Amino acid sequence: MMLEGRTAMVTGVGPGMGRDISLALANEGADVVLVARSEKVVPSVVEEIEAMGRRAFPVYGNIAKRDECERIAAEALAATSTLGLDRSGLDILVNSAFHGGEHTRFEDADLERWRRPVDINYFGTLQLTQAVLPQIKLAAERTGDARIVMINTMSVQRIEDGAGAYAGSKAALAAVTKTLAVELGEYGIRVNAVHPGYIWGDSVRIYFEWQANDRGGDTTWQDIYDERAAETALGYLPHSSEIAGAVVFFASPLARCVTGTALAVNAGHWMASSA
Repeated sequence: MMLEGRTAMVTGVGPGMGRDISLALANEGADVVLVARSEKVVPSVVEEIEAMGRRAFPVYGNIAKRDECERIAAEALAATSTLGLDRSGLDILVNSAFHGGEHTRFEDADLERWRRPVDINYFGTLQLTQAVLPQIKLAAERTGDARIVMINTMSVQRIEDGAGAYAGSKAALAAVTKTLAVELGEYGIRVNAVHPGYIWGDSVRIYFEWQANDRGGDTTWQDIYDERAAETALGYLPHSSEIAGAVVFFASPLARCVTGTALAVNAGHWMASSA
């Protein structure tokens, strides 16, 4: 197992991406600190991880609040200390918590409402990262390799009408991810980002249902899915469990020399320029 003896923190643990990332890391041997705002999903994820023979530590809080980020970090340190003195702290941080923002065109937007995705996707992510950084630095000193993975989005490259609030907050995160890679590299900390496109699951299906109803006629969510899937090179929309594999790669020794990278994980929906 590539992550045996390592401890990861995953934020934004819910029924989709956060859960699947946590399970994928545990499947490779990692113990996992599960961060969420509520207890709605986390207990079942704890059970799934423990069934694999790994340890899971639930921690609840709102990363948009600096004092709660400090508490989350302290609770994570206390919980992981039970693994032994040589295991306390975090080897891996996966920033998966996000706010989707309002789907509103700029000219019609209440810009005060655009602050919410910035508070979570940008400042919240950075506050939590800063709060746990001392633990990550200790892990890097101990092993020579610690990892931070940002879950970003294709929306910062493939611009869509009405997605400015979300794309703007994630574009800021994309830029600072490279800054962190430069600044934290001296400690042996790798910082990378995964950029999914549409992540197939219940929430996207509901969104496609809304689009189908808005279009009217005999349009169904399957019609919308087929249109979006046809835009990809592979002809389908990946599930969050597949995207979790890219996170495992960045968290593993396989990516030891990789940092400051934004990896498109979208079935070829958008491709970076080769020049």
